[in-house]
Amino acid sequence: MKNFAMPQSAALLLEGGSLRGLYTAGALDTLMEEDLYFPAVAGVSAGALNGVNYVAHELGRSASINLRYRKDPRYFGPMAAFNGGSLFGLNFMLRDIPQMVPFDSETFYHGGQRMVAVATCLQTGKAAYFEKGKTDFDFLDAVRASASLPLVSVPVHIGKFSYLDGGCSCPIPLEWAQTEGFAKIVIITTRHKGFRKTMPGQRMINLYDDFYGDKTLFLATLLTQEVRYNALMDQIDALEEAGKIFVLRPAQPIEIGRFEKNTERLLDLYNRGRREMRDQLDALQTYLEA
Repeated sequence: MKNFAMPQSAALLLEGGSLRGLYTAGALDTLMEEDLYFPAVAGVSAGALNGVNYVAHELGRSASINLRYRKDPRYFGPMAAFNGGSLFGLNFMLRDIPQMVPFDSETFYHGGQRMVAVATCLQTGKAAYFEKGKTDFDFLDAVRASASLPLVSVPVHIGKFSYLDGGCSCPIPLEWAQTEGFAKIVIITTRHKGFRKTMPGQRMINLYDDFYGDKTLFLATLLTQEVRYNALMDQIDALEEAGKIFVLRPAQPIEIGRFEKNTERLLDLYNRGRREMRDQLDALQTYLEA
């Protein structure tokens, strides 16, 4: 992408999806290779984790951490849950790994890009949009909350409220970007075009009720998330068709498990993200310059 100036009114939105986020990591690394940084980034769950490394301009760091530590019990599993309150070791990722894998906190906090992490409030069932530099607590706590999956994570307490995965209430923060008035909106998803969620079975409904029956508004959010996700995808498809937003999706379905162990498959997914973003760079530039 030569002779290109990023519009100041442009936002990059990153979907979650657990280890499907390796696709996003690859796409973001291609953007960084092109020195292409959006003025504002909003991420949900794994999208927020990837966004942190993108805003810190840490090329390759997301993939390196996921591939290097996937089989480390501090990263995933019972030990991670015991020490960090989540099946994924979010405290380990955000607090300990930077001691071993350098992180440019100066660029992250003072590099000029906006960064928003989306979490879901258990008391209200609504999305909370936490912005770097505009919180009175460590922003990484918001990232941890955003990526704390329900059923397998202890809620993250921030102020008077507690939070879990942002994807429960807001899988892609399109409404936030529209409300903020961004002229250009780019979305990276971890699902292929046409994907729609099926409604949960009775067993899952019972699990949600067992865990969150006393949080009625959050429970309602969980029980309606598939309907809201599918409606959002319909909206995104329509906006994309009209040329109002730009969407990078996996060209083919991502065939890995939410907790995939095979690092070769994860590396392949990362390389898919890199390759497919590179294939779309000219189209992306055309959209941003229009």
